[in-house]
Amino acid sequence: MAQPKVVILGAIRTPIGSMGGGLASLQAEDLAAHVIGTVLEHTGLPGEKIDYTCMGWVMQDPRSPNVARNAAERAGIPWTSPATTFHENCASGGAAAHSIARRIVLGEISIGIAGGVESMSNVARYLYTGRTRAQLYGDMQLVDGLFGALTDIHVEGGELMGLLTERLVERYDVTREEQDEVAWRSHHNALKAWDEGFFDDYVVPVEIPRKRKDPIVISRDEGPRPITREEFAAARPYFKREGGTITTLNALSVNDAAAAMILTTEEKAKELGIEPLAELRSFWNVGVERAYMGEGAFKVVSPMLERAGLTIPDIDLFELNEAFAAVLAAAFHDLPQLPQEKTNLWGSGISLGHPVGCTGARQIVDMVHQLQRRQGNLGLVSRCVGGGIGSGEIIQRLS
Repeated sequence: MAQPKVVILGAIRTPIGSMGGGLASLQAEDLAAHVIGTVLEHTGLPGEKIDYTCMGWVMQDPRSPNVARNAAERAGIPWTSPATTFHENCASGGAAAHSIARRIVLGEISIGIAGGVESMSNVARYLYTGRTRAQLYGDMQLVDGLFGALTDIHVEGGELMGLLTERLVERYDVTREEQDEVAWRSHHNALKAWDEGFFDDYVVPVEIPRKRKDPIVISRDEGPRPITREEFAAARPYFKREGGTITTLNALSVNDAAAAMILTTEEKAKELGIEPLAELRSFWNVGVERAYMGEGAFKVVSPMLERAGLTIPDIDLFELNEAFAAVLAAAFHDLPQLPQEKTNLWGSGISLGHPVGCTGARQIVDMVHQLQRRQGNLGLVSRCVGGGIGSGEIIQRLS
């Protein structure tokens, strides 16, 4: 029996807010409920049709345990429909899509929602002491949850992701100039794509309530800026002050956003009378050395293509997430056939931003629509993952 095709009926995302920016007053659950409800509206499906919801969320805290469940109910999906929240670091949004796709292929469900969310503006500070008799007295120190999430404590007793990426720079002989060029192109491409309307229709505005005033409407990504090549060149190394190459300008930003998509089978889409946007053709994960976690974004490419029976020349558009510009620059070294002119044409993590739990889903959503707007057939998205994982998907346009 042939495996059913998993197709995407609707795909949207919020604008990506800067940390402390326009979306900072909203919790992760607020953002997730907004995209789930809006993707249902866009496709015309009632919540009762959804069999399962999966959401990625990295910076989880007790204000919304299992955010997928809470957001789904708020968005009108009945309590009879289960939900699961995934934590796979930067791949969490992709993991949510993989899970819904597997459930569909296995025949467990017919229609599901997958997505991702992050509100890095609202990451808690933690108190890890105070639960044992030995800690009855004395001062206690708060620990920054955001700083902790961006550190791999299993490498040299604890290294920030930026320092890990300096290791990647050395392994692949990536120059500072290459990184700055990647970062410049990221901002340039993102601004160009926004100005030419490539994000219109599927990046949905978010209203921020205000007391006794009209709400503020956030409708555009806050990250892309017209930074000049001269400004990139003038920036000082941030993580490795002596001899380093990674700066605040050629590294990722930290952000707030949510994305969601509806997945089903090709047959179910026909039954519903909804023309699918794209097929989730393939997805895959690989493991890499955690000290070189950035490799994941490009080491996953070849096995994922092989699984789908494709090669790099078959792909029309690529997005390898720019957790750091060095990751994409290293990818061009490792995969010399990867075409720069087809890669990250609407920006990526450096310009758009990297709301970690949302990014995997955001990449899929963007690719679905960018294929339509740029008249491409096949698109590949991937990301590196803290802890040493590569994750990605291949999307095929259907409409």
